[in-house]
Amino acid sequence: MIRARNSTVMHGFLAAIISAISFSTLGIFAELLYYHGFSVLCALAWRFLVAALFLWFVVYIRKHIQSKSILAKSDIEKRKDNHGQQGLWKSVFLLGLFGFSPQAGLFFLTVKILDPGITSLLLYLYPSFVFLIIFVWQHQKPKRIQVLALALSFMGCILTFWKAGSYPIIGLALGILVAVAYAVYLVVAEHVLDGVDSLWATAIIMTAAALVYLCLALLEDTFLIPSSTEQFLIVLCIAIMASVLPIVTLFIAMQYLGARDTSIISTIEPVFTNILSILILGEKVTIQRIIGGVSILAGVLILNRWGYASHKKDSATDLNGPSSPLSKSPGTDEGKS
Repeated sequence: MIRARNSTVMHGFLAAIISAISFSTLGIFAELLYYHGFSVLCALAWRFLVAALFLWFVVYIRKHIQSKSILAKSDIEKRKDNHGQQGLWKSVFLLGLFGFSPQAGLFFLTVKILDPGITSLLLYLYPSFVFLIIFVWQHQKPKRIQVLALALSFMGCILTFWKAGSYPIIGLALGILVAVAYAVYLVVAEHVLDGVDSLWATAIIMTAAALVYLCLALLEDTFLIPSSTEQFLIVLCIAIMASVLPIVTLFIAMQYLGARDTSIISTIEPVFTNILSILILGEKVTIQRIIGGVSILAGVLILNRWGYASHKKDSATDLNGPSSPLSKSPGTDEGKS
């Protein structure tokens, strides 16, 4: 039983790490699109449009394979599954429309007003807001080890991103709003997506975001079609590597660990962002950045070493884990958490 729980925690930890590494590529691919003349709205539109198309294709292929499997369910069971999906898709779509889409756009807007480093620093206030929301809403008091891990991670973010200077109040306010919006989104997503197939849910959320930013880009008359192989590859990378993979694995991590612990582990993203910036963009290695990275890693490792406050699975379901984004469908007995 202990081994099953340890396995559950490790799966959640690895999913959160993969999510953070994948998300760390987002800024680099976005900068490359801007370099090729894409506006913010156009970049967001292509990011979510291609991600949605790719995910629905995978969902269709998976369903087709399952329908021909020897272990395919009876028609009655399939009707139950379809009924369950119809009841869920509206909630997931609204989550993408009013939860994911606004915070994604606000972040890109804040980057245009503030230094990208300060914007990222403000974004990483979100684990603190996650703690606060869960404490107020669910009356869950954090453990001391969680508070220590959060403090170390946030101190590392300050060392990594902080640059002296004066910044407009509107930009700082927007940056804090992004952090609050992302925290609310994660907490609500943890509730809405509990037991829901991660791949299917991400496809719906990406569709909602694609509709929002495609309409805005068309209204602004800034929607461009990739005109070269390089531009097309960058669009694929920002959609698959920097959107689909990190969001699916983020949802998996939350199913295993909950939003609070997942948010702390996600602060490791700046470490990989710095590594990529140094390797690809030629940015300088500084002592401040090194100390910041070590502090973030310390917080994440302390959390992983001395345990988590919340485990999403009881001892029975620990043996099976949450629904797999690659093999289960929402609403099935096999896919339920």
